[in-house]
Amino acid sequence: MKRREFLTTAGAAALALTLDSTYANGQPVPASASPLQPPINAESATSTYVILGVPLRAGSLYPGNENDAQAYRDADLVRQLNHAGRSAIDAGNLPIPSYLPHHSVPPIRSWPAPRIVWDLLSEHLTGILKQPGQTPLLIGCDCSVVVGTAQALSKVTSNDIHVLYIDGDCDDAAPISSRSQSAASCAVWFLTHDSPFWNGPPLKPSQVSFVGWTTPSQSPETGIRSTSLADLRRIGIRQSAQQVLAAIPPSAAILLHLDIDVFRASDLTAIYFPHEEGLSLEEGKELLGILLQDPRIRHIEISEYAALRDVGQNSVHQLVQILVDRLPPSKPQATSPC
Repeated sequence: MKRREFLTTAGAAALALTLDSTYANGQPVPASASPLQPPINAESATSTYVILGVPLRAGSLYPGNENDAQAYRDADLVRQLNHAGRSAIDAGNLPIPSYLPHHSVPPIRSWPAPRIVWDLLSEHLTGILKQPGQTPLLIGCDCSVVVGTAQALSKVTSNDIHVLYIDGDCDDAAPISSRSQSAASCAVWFLTHDSPFWNGPPLKPSQVSFVGWTTPSQSPETGIRSTSLADLRRIGIRQSAQQVLAAIPPSAAILLHLDIDVFRASDLTAIYFPHEEGLSLEEGKELLGILLQDPRIRHIEISEYAALRDVGQNSVHQLVQILVDRLPPSKPQATSPC
């Protein structure tokens, strides 16, 4: 069987598995009771953040920490958002099949596990994004999920999409047969190239912006708009953020991807791949305070939080507080008169 045929078969099998039952915190739940597409009360419809955990590390270099989303729940993310006027609901975890492979075979480690999850994630997010006034907020995920989330957003919007990739790394390494790489390290390459690794179609380089990196691009000829940490500090956080947003077409739907390794390790300890150099917490708050206010944002994801490195849960409480302070308040949606 050819690789493409195997991927298609594996993805279809994984999707079929979820039609009979879903899994919330590892426990089977009848499909009719799935938390992944919560009902909307038409009488009180508001702009709502739909919190979805993705309990997977197959896209990262090493497995482990598969239930990082629980730390956000332990830190009362949903309650605090609602208390602060940001309407939020907990949609549980994406149901992940138990049979996903873990291996070190080139070119992509643990393949096809990431692809199976992207397809499942795209299917579930498409349903959420079609609901009026709902903004998915992914937690507990690795960087590779951006492939599945971009695919979902492309399905539901008639406009172009744009990915704001806020990360200490550019994650645009090209897969090569001599080296086993994580899907996360190749995520932006997948997004912007035709390949057998996902269904595409790929985004144009002009549809992606790198923001805040300290490790430079591994594919420097990509043509992706890029604002490094040094650029942010040289130009100024506020002005840089405004320039990034101004360069995105007014009609674009924005996917905001935040890898917390854009912060320096001394300020945020629970980072999966820590960087000595990075944004301070105050710089990060200023940057996100501008970017998150943009009304074009349709999807948000926070990746690479490592619960095993957050024994006192200080880091997750800091992340929750950033969301509470910087996400725009929910606004009532217009309803038709009776």
